[in-house]
Amino acid sequence: MERTNQANQANQANHAKQAYFVDGYHGGIKGHMPLGSWADVVRRLELHPEWKLCLDIEPISWETLRRTDPRSYDAIKRHLNDPAGRVEIVAGSYAQPFGWVIGGESNIRHLTRGMEIVREHFPGVAVDTYATQEPCWSSSFPQILRSLGYKRAVLKNPGTAWAGYASGTDRETVLWVGPDGTSIPCVPRYACEELLNAWETEAAYMKPDFIGKCIARGIAHPVGSFLQDLGWPAYPRLDGDRIRYATWREYMEEIAAPPSEAWLITQEDIRCTLPWGEGTLQRMSREVRSAEQAVLAAEKMASLASVVTGFAYPEEKLREAWDQLLLSQHHDAWICATTRDGREKWAWQAGAQSWMAELLSNDIRERAMDSFSRGRDEDGANAVNGENGENGEYVEYGEYGIRVFNLSGMARKELTEIEVPAMGAAAIRVRSSDGALVPSQIAPTRICRDDGSLQACKLIFEAEPPAMGYRDYAIEYVAEADGQTSAGRDDDRSIAFATVFDDHAVIETDIYRIRIDTVRGGTITEWFDRSLNRSFVSAERPFNEFAGYLIQEGRWASSAEAPVELTIRENGPLRVVLEMKGKFGNADFVSTLTVARGRRALDSQVRFRFDGDTWVGDPWEMAPVNRNTERRRSPHNARYKLRARFPVAFVRRKVYKNSAFDVTESRHADTHFERWDEIKHSVILNWVDAYDEELDLGLAIFSDRTTGYSHGEDEPLALTLGWGGEGGFWWGKRPLAGVQEARYAIVPHGERWDRAGIAQESIRWAEPLLPMTIRGFAGSPGSLSLMHVTDPSIEVSSVRREGRDLLVRLYNSAPKESSFSVAIRAESGDVAEVELDGKFKERLRRSALPDRGFEASLSLRRHGLATLRICDIRYSQDDTNRM
Repeated sequence: MERTNQANQANQANHAKQAYFVDGYHGGIKGHMPLGSWADVVRRLELHPEWKLCLDIEPISWETLRRTDPRSYDAIKRHLNDPAGRVEIVAGSYAQPFGWVIGGESNIRHLTRGMEIVREHFPGVAVDTYATQEPCWSSSFPQILRSLGYKRAVLKNPGTAWAGYASGTDRETVLWVGPDGTSIPCVPRYACEELLNAWETEAAYMKPDFIGKCIARGIAHPVGSFLQDLGWPAYPRLDGDRIRYATWREYMEEIAAPPSEAWLITQEDIRCTLPWGEGTLQRMSREVRSAEQAVLAAEKMASLASVVTGFAYPEEKLREAWDQLLLSQHHDAWICATTRDGREKWAWQAGAQSWMAELLSNDIRERAMDSFSRGRDEDGANAVNGENGENGEYVEYGEYGIRVFNLSGMARKELTEIEVPAMGAAAIRVRSSDGALVPSQIAPTRICRDDGSLQACKLIFEAEPPAMGYRDYAIEYVAEADGQTSAGRDDDRSIAFATVFDDHAVIETDIYRIRIDTVRGGTITEWFDRSLNRSFVSAERPFNEFAGYLIQEGRWASSAEAPVELTIRENGPLRVVLEMKGKFGNADFVSTLTVARGRRALDSQVRFRFDGDTWVGDPWEMAPVNRNTERRRSPHNARYKLRARFPVAFVRRKVYKNSAFDVTESRHADTHFERWDEIKHSVILNWVDAYDEELDLGLAIFSDRTTGYSHGEDEPLALTLGWGGEGGFWWGKRPLAGVQEARYAIVPHGERWDRAGIAQESIRWAEPLLPMTIRGFAGSPGSLSLMHVTDPSIEVSSVRREGRDLLVRLYNSAPKESSFSVAIRAESGDVAEVELDGKFKERLRRSALPDRGFEASLSLRRHGLATLRICDIRYSQDDTNRM
């Protein structure tokens, strides 16, 4: 009897140390899926009935498998439909992107497009768990996942954490709460789950000591995971009596205790990084961002045109553009950017894919824009006539003009530019459709060698297009300049101009007075904001300085060490462009500053040229044999990188930054870290903002690509521009060589980011107005607006057609709930709010507008999303004529 009790106690002890393991595979044809790999997996499943799998496979891979190995394809399909539930598809993302390096709309499309393909191959198979092998997350995922029908999520990536990992908590399951308050049951990384080597955690191995540690901390059913690379020899990852295999669905539905605690995940809990500043990565990041903006603009323009002009909505071509963009966002394109050779190189492929996405998108956008003028361009009634103007000068006018499109949900008033032929004119006037003179400026781009006459120029003028529509402007070619091409020319306070002195230059606008020190590298030594009646910078701390540590020379270097050669490229009356040529160490750079009337953002572009391999960064080295285990790495230490520095005299600095459908207040006093196991989130997606709540002043930095930023108690806010050093595994030795470019903007402001409209200013900077030349100006209605939103905090994330319906996605960028209306200048059937997958949520109440059309009212939680389906939308020319 005593022996029986001892045996029972031993069995209970062993059972108490029972652990669970989610095995499976990730990858696909873009990453790794050699022929025969699936046959190997299927065979092992038959040999090991206890084995269960979760599959995080690029959905486009299923068609390749069906075509090249139909037997294995059919076997996987049988397993997926088997009630035994041994195989589960998880995530279903199109290209498994790092959610923290791309925009919110891209994150949604990876899931919707991926699920579309999965359902084509495996109809009826549920994909309701979001789990990945890589850190493919972002803080806003709970509302995205819930709206797409996912029931659970996993914040573990034990076997592939090269780019980072999530914060941990010692709970079996939690409710992952997003910024809008939506929650989803989630398996977290445990706080006791130690990081191993430089890419994995203890949960990849589930050793007895780790299991015991988890149980001691109240995790009754500890679980580990490893989604193996597809193509590795197929076999169960772990063995032993302590391990029981499960799928994530089985573990969370049948084994783990349901979550009892909410866990608010901020973007800083996504503890991920890349070697920001590395040349290939920086270029690729810019190319992908440019393509992302182009695809969204094309989709909006095509939707607007299809409703208003009957333009044939190019659904297939847009799908192809999206597919190319999504492939360029594949996680391996970012973590392995410099690996492989030739056309197999990840960065080359991402560049080709983003280029193709942009090419397709630009063609769609231009054709859609052209559709608004079709008919008038071909009626032969567009001859240019002329007559003497009011002052006796000869003016050519008639039927030519500029149409300026605005694809946002709010009316905008800002500068736009377009290159136009000048026809030898001395000046060009711009007039609105009612004949009023519009402020304008020209910048020559082509001069006749024979007589010096102007042949082509950039025409810059102040446009005011309505929301989701356009406004037309007439252009007049003036034979003799009379100083009347810009309204308000006689009032110096309303124009922008620059003056150059011996050792400095001064830019004056209606908003700013900015002093540029040409002796100290073109740094800014005074920035006076007229509206706030104060200067943000001082001569003692050079602002917009380029600084970094030159490893070969063993010293800190700064652009302020040498003077710049300054040239005024444009000098008002609306815009000033200064070009400065200087030195950073032995590297030449060309920096361009653009400041405009009425514009809050100072635009800065810089182009470095490194002759030969140049090493800038933390001089930390490692032997190649230690690259996959050494945790300290040069690119982690941003303080040594080539950075643009922005010192301001703030007393109590807080830092805010945006990410996909979120804005996070940083909880870190600084961004400093040197080791992989110390990662602090220091990623700028679109903007980062330093704010002094005591002074009620802030400074925002916008970036044209995802990259790194830094700051500290003794360090100003800074933007990463370049890095060259030892990068560890996947990167190795990566020098700066050739050309390194960056574009960013600087916006000083009063009040906190949300009250200062920083999110809206960032969109205006990143998504400029879209002008085009037109004929038939006299027959134009002058302006058109299909839709506008009453709250400027509500962003129009996307607009697309689905049959006869219009789908409009809205995002509340504010940190508080918003009640607002959407006005539609067209007729339609019902207006409903739908989920991200199109499922009906609720019908919205409509009220008629006095001049035709209607408005629908709704509320959105802070950082919340809403997708409106406007059914059977119809537009008539009568609506246009009322604009």
